[in-house]
Amino acid sequence: MISCPLPFFFSPNEEDKEDLKCQLQFVKEEAALMRKKMAKIDKEKDRFEHELQKYRSFYGDLDSPLPKGEAGGPPSTREAELKLRLRLVEEEANILGRKIVELEVENRGLKAELDDLKGDDFNGSANPLLREQSESLSELRQHLQLVEDETELLRRNVADLEEQNKRITAELNKYKYKSGGHESARHHDSAKTEALQEELKAARLQINELSGKVMQLQYENRVLMSNMQRYDLASHLGIRGSPRDSDAESDAGKKESDDDSRPPHRKREGPIGGESDSEEVRNIRCLTPTRSFYPAPGPWPKSFSDRQQMKDIRSEAERLGKTIDRLIADTSTIITEARIYVANGDLFGLMDEEDDGSRIREHELLYRINAQMKAFRKELQTFIDRLEVPKSADDAGAEEPISVSQVQFCLLRATAMARLVRGAAAPGGATPRTDLQAPL
Repeated sequence: MISCPLPFFFSPNEEDKEDLKCQLQFVKEEAALMRKKMAKIDKEKDRFEHELQKYRSFYGDLDSPLPKGEAGGPPSTREAELKLRLRLVEEEANILGRKIVELEVENRGLKAELDDLKGDDFNGSANPLLREQSESLSELRQHLQLVEDETELLRRNVADLEEQNKRITAELNKYKYKSGGHESARHHDSAKTEALQEELKAARLQINELSGKVMQLQYENRVLMSNMQRYDLASHLGIRGSPRDSDAESDAGKKESDDDSRPPHRKREGPIGGESDSEEVRNIRCLTPTRSFYPAPGPWPKSFSDRQQMKDIRSEAERLGKTIDRLIADTSTIITEARIYVANGDLFGLMDEEDDGSRIREHELLYRINAQMKAFRKELQTFIDRLEVPKSADDAGAEEPISVSQVQFCLLRATAMARLVRGAAAPGGATPRTDLQAPL
């Protein structure tokens, strides 16, 4: 996100305030633009309903049962292709709906963390620096509320699009069965095909617009995550980050959003909303916590609350390690079963060349996921070992303590890896329901 130019005589605190104000102004402008787009989508929806009314008036009432023999013939190749495209559009709408729900959950988590930071800042309101941080956190909270509202609106629009696609599919089936028994159906096939193609193009445009909005929300979530980490660090260590760091984090989030918007080199079979295996693996790697991201922390906290917090974090990390062990075991089982299935298919000659290539790609993805999970399990074990609470200040100075933000990064990485495993294990790239949920 582009930061507004500031006078050189402003203090770092004032620069942060101006930066947050500029970000809120940009969010308001983007919200106005999204409202205009949603109004345009509503107009197109009304136009589709008007066209359906024309079809009803042209073909008459279709509620009466069809006589025998009219619906018995097979559909034409053109109509079968259009029906397949409609089904693919519905699958993409479902994927966008799941993405919007995930963004909504992330926004709720960010809101809860900002509320906790705000409560900590109110406890030390005697310090003017903490008061200024509380004001900035209130602005960030308003920003999060705005993003949640936009996400809810997008979720409703996706639900409306799914209902509209189902209704269009039902109308297509009715018209197909009725036109099969008339001699003049050949003269109307071209007109119906063109109308259905226009409807498919309009639905594809709507899906693309929703995909862009989802990517925009992902970019805003990255910016909010960077701001939340900066204020988390300032509230726990009393160090104020420079505006250059904020700009660098914003530029990094923008680059990640640009990388997500590029077409991947290799996609799954069938359009599923622009996702690809390489992009998911890249998102897993982007969540790896690094020690250079945080400055050197202060002395080890000696209060009872801080020690209790580190104990809770250690128990949560151990539970996360058990979940990752279960995921590694399940992935190994899937790889073994897939290997047996491929061996049986080669033995009886039941697999085509395309199926063989897709199986090989899936096996490569599963092997990469399993290797990354094992490496992350080792990192998590090292992380748990470093969470030992020292008994004295001398023992504390022997090793650098772990911050809370790095714990959040570990949890986010484990969650993303679990989603990737479930997505790869399901047929066709669908996300199955399972009881292995990473603890958040």
